[in-house]
Amino acid sequence: MSTRFRPARAVREGAAALYGLAALAVVVAPALIIGSTATGGGVAPSWQALDLLAVSAVLGLGYGVVCFRRLRRQSTETRSRPNAWIAAVHALVALALLSSVLLAVVLHELGSLQAPLAGQEWSLLAVWGGVQVVAIVAAEAVERGVFRWLVRPERRAQAGLPGGAATVGDRDQRRT
Repeated sequence: MSTRFRPARAVREGAAALYGLAALAVVVAPALIIGSTATGGGVAPSWQALDLLAVSAVLGLGYGVVCFRRLRRQSTETRSRPNAWIAAVHALVALALLSSVLLAVVLHELGSLQAPLAGQEWSLLAVWGGVQVVAIVAAEAVERGVFRWLVRPERRAQAGLPGGAATVGDRDQRRT
């Protein structure tokens, strides 16, 4: 193994690390927004928003590490680096939408259950964490689905058929 500095590899790994940090930020952002809104409006003291921030930070850190490792692996093992990044951006957009919109919908629907849940702070944390996990799983599914969809023609080309066609009919259709 060489210890020589490779700028292209350093850029790829740095970009993957930045993407992992972006994923962490997207997961933590709703907790920061709710915390700043609650403390700014005088609803809750500043320390009470730390529990939501801690749950989001743990989940976001885990997902950020998964994203970093996946992008680092895909950028070194696959020939389709742009496809990996396109899929990653789609996943980040899905995560941003789901982590905020899904939380808003679930918390709005739970508005009628405020009285029974008032003394049980752990239940709100469980709902918060569960919704964040659903958003993370959905974003990961989007990333995998988009990446598989993008590399499908490359699999056909590796099968040895001319022009990447899967069948003779596909090959004839490309000629016209």
